[in-house]
Amino acid sequence: MKQLLISLSALWLLVSLGMSSSAQAQQTATTQLKSIHLFDMPAGVTEAQLSAVIGELNTIIKRLGYSNAGYTLYKVEGEGADKYRYYFEGNWPNANAYQKIHDDKSFQEADKKLGMVYEKIKAVELYRRLVRVP
Repeated sequence: MKQLLISLSALWLLVSLGMSSSAQAQQTATTQLKSIHLFDMPAGVTEAQLSAVIGELNTIIKRLGYSNAGYTLYKVEGEGADKYRYYFEGNWPNANAYQKIHDDKSFQEADKKLGMVYEKIKAVELYRRLVRVP
């Protein structure tokens, strides 16, 4: 009986370590896929609104186990840009992770909030989906 308990404990430890290193590898993987959005803030949309929705999406993405994925919002500081003064990007470890995240029901629900804001941005943005060059 003692031998069986030791064997089961060893098996549990191996499985736990395997799962932990798999999750860690997923979290530290290099971004392979990006989406970029260059735009000027349209009327009726504020930085605070967009930032709040992006924050909510990022919380869900992290909860799904992708701490290295999500969106980041930037703006031009100071003078020097007449157009495309805002930029937000999406970073994804790979196309499979992108699909899993975007297929998740909780992500889709939160994404509806972004949709209301994003519809106005889409009318004025420059959008590109990019893959990393090896």
